[in-house]
Amino acid sequence: THYRWKTYNNKEPETLDWIDGFRADDVLFDVGANIGLYTLYAALRHPAMRIVSFEPEYSNLHLLRDNVIDNRLDDQVSTFSMALGRIHGVSYLHVQDLHPGSALHTVSNDALDTTRTDRPVLAREGIVQMPLDLFCEQIDLEPSCMKIDVDGGERDVLEGARRTLASESFRSLLIEMSDHEADRSSCAALLEQAGLHRVWHDPRGATRNEIWNRP
Repeated sequence: THYRWKTYNNKEPETLDWIDGFRADDVLFDVGANIGLYTLYAALRHPAMRIVSFEPEYSNLHLLRDNVIDNRLDDQVSTFSMALGRIHGVSYLHVQDLHPGSALHTVSNDALDTTRTDRPVLAREGIVQMPLDLFCEQIDLEPSCMKIDVDGGERDVLEGARRTLASESFRSLLIEMSDHEADRSSCAALLEQAGLHRVWHDPRGATRNEIWNRP
């Protein structure tokens, strides 16, 4: 958490710039909210916005909740202890770093393929997973903007959000793409099918973040 505080302004400046451009009536879904860095920034930057934050990992969720309450944002921010994906049901989160505020957690019902990572699985947490389209239907709310940072589960999240992404009311996505070309291509194809166009990426490769907007 100290690292996240120390690098707040320079780790992902494109994310802060993206949030700065929101409208007052936007609804942001923060998928993979961690301890709430960008949830908090968006809420304080745009006090009239509604924000829904998803974080399945236990220790991060605890800090996310406390950060929202400590900043008196609980009327503006709703937190959900679940993962978004293709299926609806019980699943597992494979944790590769036990420090609060860490990332590198992967949703899978099967044993994790650690050949695609450089860290072993240290713990497995039981979680609930739900497609975003079903979630939106059940709470009767759709995002206009969404941030996805799920460390390898991007394609599953997008496949469970086809209807939401194709909605005319959805206008902007910031997504951290996978390291793997096949996964990136699959995600790009899903976004193009939804009518979104990539408007920003870092050609130097310093970040895997990409911004996709509806024209």
